[in-house]
Amino acid sequence: MVKVEISQGVYVTCELKDSGTYKILICELRRQGRLGLRIYEKINDIKEIEELIRRPRWLGKESDGVLRRALTMLRDKLGDLD
Repeated sequence: MVKVEISQGVYVTCELKDSGTYKILICELRRQGRLGLRIYEKINDIKEIEELIRRPRWLGKESDGVLRRALTMLRDKLGDLD
């Protein structure tokens, strides 16, 4: 499991778990302690995280920016593990 956390008014955690056949990406976005968004994606490889980063904006500017930053940090951290 690889996990990153960012707190900038919005708290985001993203983690990647290995289930054997595929990987599971779980991101949670919280504001003032309350869950605002949960992303649960089954992915086959790390390149799919890049696709998530490039998706059109689906949140408000602040939340979207923090989520993309967390995904970028996760991708970079996974690249360092190779």
